[in-house]
Amino acid sequence: MSPKDFVGLVGNKKTPHTDKSDIFSVRLLFEVPDMCKPQLTTTPLQFSVKDAFHLQTFLLFGAAGQIALFSILPYRLAIAPVALLGLYGIVTTLIEAAKGPSNAYMEDVILGRASAQLPSPETGRFHDQPAAHPIVVFHFGVTFNHPLGVLAPGVKQTMDHFTACNDSVVARADEYGMLGLSPWRAGERGSSNTLMMVYYFRDVDGLNKFAHDDFHRKAWDWIVKAGHKHIGFFHEAYCVPQKAYESIYVNFRPLLMGATSIKCTDENGEENWVRPIVDANVGPLKSQFGRMGRAFKEY
Repeated sequence: MSPKDFVGLVGNKKTPHTDKSDIFSVRLLFEVPDMCKPQLTTTPLQFSVKDAFHLQTFLLFGAAGQIALFSILPYRLAIAPVALLGLYGIVTTLIEAAKGPSNAYMEDVILGRASAQLPSPETGRFHDQPAAHPIVVFHFGVTFNHPLGVLAPGVKQTMDHFTACNDSVVARADEYGMLGLSPWRAGERGSSNTLMMVYYFRDVDGLNKFAHDDFHRKAWDWIVKAGHKHIGFFHEAYCVPQKAYESIYVNFRPLLMGATSIKCTDENGEENWVRPIVDANVGPLKSQFGRMGRAFKEY
């Protein structure tokens, strides 16, 4: 299939792609949560402990606790904590399930098709073509190659430095041109202790400035000095030019690039942080190449 024959899928209908850029009349989705400065809702420490242990380890902890209760309490009192926790789990699950679309798990979910398009920092308006602004994607992570996982030597100090770096880049987001960040965990190992932060920067100069931040420098100096062979680090940086990226989110909460915030100045000269989530049922945003802002005549 040649580029000119490309069609985008919209529901069950096929719609031919057009090269007209003036149909890019983007609408912000009203369901987008309050626009705000980039922030991290889950701390790296909480993120590192969650799911860092095997299921059998949690079962062992639970069994040990239950044995301890049986040794000091009568039978009926000893089983009370487990019975109450089980009842609480069943009741709360049934209540949330009965709520249907209004249940807690649907909080901040944007129904329908949405895409992330960066607005102009100077005006707060979206460009007449999609993917009009370049962006830098930065992956920064750590892993613990040790049987004790997050309890291994040096892990606490590592996470302290990791947290300090994240706090610094969030606090100085405007200075670094940092648009947003999201935590992720790798699942290629049973230990699930490879942690990663995905950052979005306006340009590589801002990323480089963050790399030379005092907190980042101190963290790296400590890593070199400590010399823990079981603690590994990595980073990847991708400088993505305009018209070289696209995104689509269906019935999803703001995530990754969709969870970024761009500091913009409106027509009245007031500064606001704007999230880039827009309606993907508009004009060229209906197709992949359309969301990339690529006219087929370029190929």
